[in-house]
Amino acid sequence: MTETPDAAERPFDPGLQPERTLLAWQRTVLALAVAVAAGVRFAAPLVGAAAVILGAVGLSLTLAAYIGVRYRYRRMHAELRDSEALASRGAWPFAALAAATGALGVLAVLCVVGLGVTT
Repeated sequence: MTETPDAAERPFDPGLQPERTLLAWQRTVLALAVAVAAGVRFAAPLVGAAAVILGAVGLSLTLAAYIGVRYRYRRMHAELRDSEALASRGAWPFAALAAATGALGVLAVLCVVGLGVTT
């Protein structure tokens, strides 16, 4: 018996770990994107274009991480619905998240260095 499209889109088990994990990663990525944007806002007047470039890199990496965690959830959801062995998953969304965090750290350092410079 095949499932209807509606049944295939419903969670494997409402409230199960994959859904909660997806929501937690979405909150983490959103918080990092806001932090990068705030970092650019405060660092741009002090260090100029370097802050904007790092901010663009950081925001693009957070977007990539968001897309990655959504993709991982959909793959896991499909695998659980098909009752087959779980395939291994790459860690590139987490690497993108780590790189975005690194860009935020560089922005923070640039902001601190910029505050120390007198004009």
